[in-house]
Amino acid sequence: MSAGVNRLPAPAGLLIDRDRPVSFTFEGRTYRGLAGDTVASALAANGRWVLSRSFKYHRPRGILGLIGNDANTLVQLPGEPNVPADRHPIAEGLEVWGQNYRGSLDRDRDARIAALGRFLPVGFYYRAFFRPRGVWERVWEPMVRRRAGLGRIDTATPHGQFDKTHAFHDVAVVGAGPAGMAAALAAAAAGARVLLIEQDRFLGGTLACARFDAGGSLGTARREGLMAEIAARPSVEVMTGALANGWYADNWLPVIRGNRMIKLRARQVVLATGAIEQPAVFRDNDLPGVMLGSAASRLIRLYGVRPGRRAVVLTGDADGYGVALDLAEAGTAVAAVVDMRPDPGPSPLAAALADRGVPIVAGAFVAEALADRRGAHVAGARVARIDAGGTGERIDCDLLCMSAGLAPAYQLALQAGGRLAWDDDGAGWSIAGLPEHVHLAGALDGAGGLDAALASGTRAGWRAARALGLDAGPEPPAPVEDAADRSHPWPIFPHAEGKDFVDFDEDLEVADILNAMADGYRELELVKRFTTAGMGPSQGRHSALNVARLVARETGRGLAETGVTTARPPVAGEKLGVLAGRAFEP
Repeated sequence: MSAGVNRLPAPAGLLIDRDRPVSFTFEGRTYRGLAGDTVASALAANGRWVLSRSFKYHRPRGILGLIGNDANTLVQLPGEPNVPADRHPIAEGLEVWGQNYRGSLDRDRDARIAALGRFLPVGFYYRAFFRPRGVWERVWEPMVRRRAGLGRIDTATPHGQFDKTHAFHDVAVVGAGPAGMAAALAAAAAGARVLLIEQDRFLGGTLACARFDAGGSLGTARREGLMAEIAARPSVEVMTGALANGWYADNWLPVIRGNRMIKLRARQVVLATGAIEQPAVFRDNDLPGVMLGSAASRLIRLYGVRPGRRAVVLTGDADGYGVALDLAEAGTAVAAVVDMRPDPGPSPLAAALADRGVPIVAGAFVAEALADRRGAHVAGARVARIDAGGTGERIDCDLLCMSAGLAPAYQLALQAGGRLAWDDDGAGWSIAGLPEHVHLAGALDGAGGLDAALASGTRAGWRAARALGLDAGPEPPAPVEDAADRSHPWPIFPHAEGKDFVDFDEDLEVADILNAMADGYRELELVKRFTTAGMGPSQGRHSALNVARLVARETGRGLAETGVTTARPPVAGEKLGVLAGRAFEP
């Protein structure tokens, strides 16, 4: 059995070892991947794209972001439910199953509920389950309990080994992208003991999986240079595969690494958690094969997997052009780049695409994704002009990438007391009100381009060292922005027939958000609670911004006034064993 029909040749695949094949099973069928693959990347390499079923309508779901931030890739392992397949590594003999279906993953009998969607509007349970008296206890509660949850808990599962340890550092840098690495180096150069914490298995962040120039080599060169500098600094301790899962008083951070919790105290903290790519909203935007542009680039660059054979890239910023170039170099035919901006302007990336003969359609949008005969994968996109309306033109494709913009990964910053603000004129986020011992770097600091992110990180590390009383030298220069658009202001295109999903975790459509406001819930926090938007496993990472946009427009306010919902710890789900540690029975 080969390592996959979609496997790309070297040098694609930073994280995989081509000399170490690994066999595992998914839904009872044996697949082969490579050491370094995640469950999701190995299945994608073998052409298996449906990984789960959605919570409410049991729709087929596949890769969305490939960073473990959504419910689309949650799978079942023996004794452990809700495991993100895009983060969990494969191992020899590993058994993996899908979740939330009756029958089989490909033929889920519960998918029939989607036909009843019009009778299940948002909040219907508040109005339907309480009459006549006692009907909730006798009828509805037992039914809901049988259907609740996604995976299955096995109470006979042997207990794992969990423990806790303590760590103390002068400076903790959370996030080892370009800004975080620059911050760690600046603080260490002044004499600080630095802990660099990275959730991924590798250093560099976007330097390893995004394109910064037409040739595609700039990110790799910068990453290798920064890694060499960090390796030459013994005062910088690197901790990969570790999640800083919350910020608590006096810079107390619980850092989870496998089955161990590191109770970290740092005198100064630099947050360089980066930004999260946001999806566009259009009909059937949840089909397998519809994914964020960054996910497609990660598949290619980190795992050596071709995401599709023929692609349409929907973009609202420069990032989509880099994704299209990555796809073209990987052998994927790019049918079109659909730019929501009416006048994108010239750029080196666009010129490189033009040289390859890739059509660029400006001022247009994807009205809907078109499914294949089984309804299990994208087979086309209907593209229309924004100023013309209409149903648009069909473009056949088996991959539809979305690069609608970025939102800062602000969870830790807001837990530390920061306040998130939106500039309606500048179309960007800013965070203020942080304690003096917490500093921002990179995207959290408003830095967009690569050079700006590096400069922002250097200044953050310098500020942290200076606050420790160290001789940090003269103040580094301020970041110079590249003035590139970083986020499209309105990537939302409601469809008359619905299934235009704003929240993938909860199967929430545009109409659900609008109906909640029509029922009188016009404040964002109330909309969240009535609709459950942002209350799923992703905690709003891919939905909070678009929900806020809808609320702002419907209520005649700006995003600056509407804001976003509160972010509370933990950043991601925690195992009870991690919380209990060695001393107590979970």
